[in-house]
Amino acid sequence: MINYVYILASLSLFHTALGAVAGAPVLPESTELYNRGAVIEEVVSISNVSHYRIELPKSDRTTITASKAPDGTRVWSSDGSMANDRYKLAKGFLDTPSVSKQGGLNNAGFVQLSGCINLDKAPQLIPSDKGGFYRSSSASVDPNMNFQGSRCEGYKQFVECVQPSNKQFILRCCNDEEDCPAPSGSQKCSDVLKGSYGACAEART
Repeated sequence: MINYVYILASLSLFHTALGAVAGAPVLPESTELYNRGAVIEEVVSISNVSHYRIELPKSDRTTITASKAPDGTRVWSSDGSMANDRYKLAKGFLDTPSVSKQGGLNNAGFVQLSGCINLDKAPQLIPSDKGGFYRSSSASVDPNMNFQGSRCEGYKQFVECVQPSNKQFILRCCNDEEDCPAPSGSQKCSDVLKGSYGACAEART
């Protein structure tokens, strides 16, 4: 004998469940990697001359000073391994890049990436800009110039000097703050952060 009461009850439960699913909010397939106003953890890194991540202006043709405004920078990847490929550096961004590891002043150790910027491959920069530097949020020197949430993978802090007008670039990640000084005034990157700058080693600021 067919149990009509059981069938009717089952149909009622089915329609209730179907209505709940239909009314449920649809989740987006992906979310924005960066949200304006949110604290962004920007992680720079140095593996070798082909694989690195550096801090640069988010938008095209921006001075280093202007990029220090909130939400003005992004971490750009040399090999496209970032989750958002929009921030991938053009191939050949640095001419004759060099990576070296050293003991540092107190033997705490640091690693650095240096080279000469190929301005034809750097739409983020303005060739006449005298540039400046970025510093990790962990640095105690001049905290107003630090980027909240920024750090270097495997090291306690970093300093990055970008000077488009003389094409000098260097990113240094260190464990001892004394190994990560920053240029000031008319100083070149190479005046304070010794490294291999290729053809622009003797350039003037």
